[in-house]
Amino acid sequence: MATYLFIEIYLLTIKLSYKNMKKIILLFVAIVLLASCQEKVKEPEAPMPDPNMEKFHKNVETTKAYLEAFSNNDSLNFGSYVTEDFIWSPPSVGSDSLPRAVWEDAMKGFMKGFSDKKLTNAEYFAGLGENQKPNGDVRVYGLWKSINTETGKDARLKWYSVLFFNEEGKITHQAEWYDTADLSKEF
Repeated sequence: MATYLFIEIYLLTIKLSYKNMKKIILLFVAIVLLASCQEKVKEPEAPMPDPNMEKFHKNVETTKAYLEAFSNNDSLNFGSYVTEDFIWSPPSVGSDSLPRAVWEDAMKGFMKGFSDKKLTNAEYFAGLGENQKPNGDVRVYGLWKSINTETGKDARLKWYSVLFFNEEGKITHQAEWYDTADLSKEF
């Protein structure tokens, strides 16, 4: 069967005139040339990973653990996420760059004064350096929900914080903002 088909094709090509064969060969060559002239599409290269964004993601996990320890009144673990020379910038007007000891006392007061603390709607963003590019630090926004231990009332506090990290992944400085008037309503 295959031999018969080959013979038929051979006889057909013999029957075609030289002029027709020339046209077929030219058409074939033109198709091959057109196909070979098309520009090859180069796949776009994947962007290089930004080492500062990798630090940021690692520091977000540290921030989450730090806030979880605070929520659980775990003052031992809570303090393990910060450096010995940690600086705290609370939202209070006139209070800035306070040492770790003042921060620890304030946090113990919050831990004692509020139960069932939970940061809700938390959003984490990369901190930016002077060049307006990510530097590994963490900005976090959220709503703290808790219960005032003296009054039993629900407490809500809109909160924003910037946490600055060292190369070892420990928090060196924390700046916080919230409406202190909202906090005083709870007492």
